[in-house]
Amino acid sequence: MMLFMLMMMLITSQVSAQEQSTDIGLITSVEVEKSLSRHFDLSVEEELRYVGGFDRSVTSIGSEYALFGRKLKIGAYYALMYVYNNDRLYEVRHRYYGQAAYKTTCQQFSLSWRSRIQGTYRDEARGEYKINPKNILKNRLHIEYSIWGKPWKPFLSCETSHELNNPTGNSLTRIRYQGGVTWRLNRTDYLDFFLRYDDYPDAREVHVLSIGAGYKLKYP
Repeated sequence: MMLFMLMMMLITSQVSAQEQSTDIGLITSVEVEKSLSRHFDLSVEEELRYVGGFDRSVTSIGSEYALFGRKLKIGAYYALMYVYNNDRLYEVRHRYYGQAAYKTTCQQFSLSWRSRIQGTYRDEARGEYKINPKNILKNRLHIEYSIWGKPWKPFLSCETSHELNNPTGNSLTRIRYQGGVTWRLNRTDYLDFFLRYDDYPDAREVHVLSIGAGYKLKYP
């Protein structure tokens, strides 16, 4: 049912933007999370993306502070990015972002909302940019379903990205749909398998359909 819903979203997006082409991508990641106290977590993640070849690597580190029985989490992060940019050059970028996420449950369903503000500093010596840093507001809705007695949880999410500092006018730049499953191997180890679709309202951008796999280690 979850995969059917995701495919319907992808088909709808394709119909609305028939003039745009779609590239196929691959995403892999490894994340380590450590609880430093009852309310404070620290995480480090390495992610690699391929779209017709190497696209980028993202090394991020951040911390979260949990409130109200861990329903609300406030976080701050830094990411070092190595990107193959539109000028066909390899470029180092720096990204800073803060976010707030709230999660609630109803029987077997978990619903979470995340709002993030990020700024990305790009290398002017490796590309021409009218906006630098580029500031973006992201909002994501995420739904999980727990199956009694099973170690996996299917999920669906939708995330929007809006510009914040475009001098010609801010607009919606991307809608990201994602569906997959989280598989708990044991008390500390998790695997994610997912299908992601990036839909760009700008007709000059290429849609990207990605297959992804991630490993997460959560230290208590």
